[in-house]
Amino acid sequence: MIKEVAFVAIAVSDKERARKFYQETLELKPATTALEGAWVEYDLGTVTIGVGCHPMWQPSHDGTSVAFEVEDFDGVYAKLKERGVTFDIDKTETPICWMAQFRDPDGNKLLVHKRKK
Repeated sequence: MIKEVAFVAIAVSDKERARKFYQETLELKPATTALEGAWVEYDLGTVTIGVGCHPMWQPSHDGTSVAFEVEDFDGVYAKLKERGVTFDIDKTETPICWMAQFRDPDGNKLLVHKRKK
């Protein structure tokens, strides 16, 4: 039946503000851009993150979270703080990972994440 995740979609209200955040703050590289920049896809390993702006599709503070796996958790965490990112859940250790939750400019929940080996 279901064999993999094709993409994760993140709704945004302002395509330029979203582009700046995802490409400058998070340093994601766009793979595909469509709808005059209202839809941008970022390929991360085997998963694609789609960031889109459409009146029928609204961001939510209570919606799905996306966890971005990183190599250097402390370095990325510090860099995001330097860039003005505020964390809802500060650096947290679990038995299997390190993580910290923050939000994009529309309030969508995002996490930086590092699996323990």
